[in-house]
Amino acid sequence: MKFYITLFLLGLFSLSCYGQTEPRKEQNRQTELRKEQFRQTELRKEQNRQAAQPASREVSKEQATRLAQQRYPGRVLKVQADNRHYRVRVMQSDGRVVNVVVDGQNGRVQREE
Repeated sequence: MKFYITLFLLGLFSLSCYGQTEPRKEQNRQTELRKEQFRQTELRKEQNRQAAQPASREVSKEQATRLAQQRYPGRVLKVQADNRHYRVRVMQSDGRVVNVVVDGQNGRVQREE
């Protein structure tokens, strides 16, 4: 008799657990989807951070200053570093102020109009 009661209770228990496996699988699937979306979002954020950083420069600020002075002799008033260029403001001996752009990659000097 105990055997039949035990068997009956096991049957009820297995039936009650049977229906719960599907919702659990769905919950696990949703959790995995959220994790993947989070990973993708973090990857995009990292790519945006890397894109926002300025490109590596071959020419330093001091070199850009020297290059600008060689081409346009005078006193350097200001040097600004842009994304890929340096903007150098030079006051020449006659009092004129010249704005010069020095390429940060190759050191090419151009007068800014």
